[in-house]
Amino acid sequence: MNCRRMMSVILSGVLSIFCLSTVAKEDREDRNDREARHQGEAIPALIQARQKFFGIENVDDKGRVDKDKVIFSWATNTTYVASVLGRVILLDSYINRPELPTAPLDKRRTPILPQDFVDVRPEAIFLGHGHGDHADNAAYVAKWTGATIYASPETCDVMQLDVARMFNDPNLHNGGAKIIPNGAPVDCVGAVPRNSPPGEYTGTLANPTGGTTTVRRITQFDPQICILTFKHIHSGTAPADPSFPHTPLNNLGDPRYAGAVATSTTPPPTVTTFPAMFPAGTSLNPSNPPLPGQMDLRTTGFGGTAGVIEIFYQFVVRKGDNNFTFAFVNSAGPVKEGIGAGSPGLISLAQFNDPVNNGPAIALAAEIGKGLFSIMDNLPQTDVLMGSIVSLGAANNQQRDIIQYTQHLKPKVYYPGHLTDVAQAGSALYHKINWRETAQNMGFPQSEWPEFRLLVDPNDFLVPQVFTPGDQRWSKSHEAERRVASQCH
Repeated sequence: MNCRRMMSVILSGVLSIFCLSTVAKEDREDRNDREARHQGEAIPALIQARQKFFGIENVDDKGRVDKDKVIFSWATNTTYVASVLGRVILLDSYINRPELPTAPLDKRRTPILPQDFVDVRPEAIFLGHGHGDHADNAAYVAKWTGATIYASPETCDVMQLDVARMFNDPNLHNGGAKIIPNGAPVDCVGAVPRNSPPGEYTGTLANPTGGTTTVRRITQFDPQICILTFKHIHSGTAPADPSFPHTPLNNLGDPRYAGAVATSTTPPPTVTTFPAMFPAGTSLNPSNPPLPGQMDLRTTGFGGTAGVIEIFYQFVVRKGDNNFTFAFVNSAGPVKEGIGAGSPGLISLAQFNDPVNNGPAIALAAEIGKGLFSIMDNLPQTDVLMGSIVSLGAANNQQRDIIQYTQHLKPKVYYPGHLTDVAQAGSALYHKINWRETAQNMGFPQSEWPEFRLLVDPNDFLVPQVFTPGDQRWSKSHEAERRVASQCH
């Protein structure tokens, strides 16, 4: 596929846009699946899986999803199964607390298994970063479906390690059957260059302000779906930001989920028992000794040193006049300070706290952060943001980082993510309350807030979030349309 290099001036220098194309490798089973659907043959597993994620009303009797809609189905943490004009993709691939089904009544907290991801037949998997709580199951799903994985090149290396481990697992507890069909590599495309700075910023220690940034374009779904991507910053701890007052975050789970006993501290003492709503079942991960049905589909070494490398994705749905857009970022990092790891140009917290010995490095990291904010400012107008409300730096700065992303992206709708891992189970409302408090403390006017659509675990797992790109709500200004035309030509 021919790609044009496009450039537009932004605050930190030059924003370059490069095209990235791929040809997905399809195994025989996937080709048969597509041929059967093309010929009008109904495939029960496909139909059942797609109805499960997207709703019966949005899937026809051949398993085709409504081509006029964009549908997101939350599958725990920051994982979504999405249908974009009928094209099915995964945003991350992890499942929180995967357990084997019980009988006769399925009492699992999470009624999803990796086989559901296989049956839904995604064409691609977009990994925000390579930690296990985002990238587990990706290699497995790709091996059985032929789906293309998009990630950092370093995480693609880990995906191939996952393939080798799974193929060489004798899996004797499942009758000796192989976990995956063969040991050939998965189709994993590096969305950004290996060992590149966030935004591919070209500034140096000697000249930190003279750099340029780059946004890449994934062309697999052209021309209907334009996908823009760039390297970002994973969540981490920065010093308490003195520019606003702070309200502590209460990351408290729901005691009813696992069961608890509470005793009041005021006389007379009262004991309250919370029966477990979701008792632990049989984990999908192998026990010792392993049980039938168990498989180890976790990411090797929890993603290893590559796990921290963060990728931002924006999707522009080019149907009708509105160019409906959604952004996916599964971690919120201290972009303002440029604190992070895994990529050149970022600095550690210790370096930031020692400006005498790290002045040039601190200056370069700050310019990298400015470059990332400038990219966000110049992306096509974002309609829906799916972004992590949870940060490893929350103790110091609460939701500051995701709020700063929101101020630059200006989405109309926000779905907070990462609410089943790091966040305590059932803590979603506390995170929402603290987001509101932090936004107010930062001076972010409520009139500019996006519509806040909180999904509460586990009640909102598999509840389709349906959008119609043709709705006038998503209409854009002339300037916003110009950005789409320039970056998605």
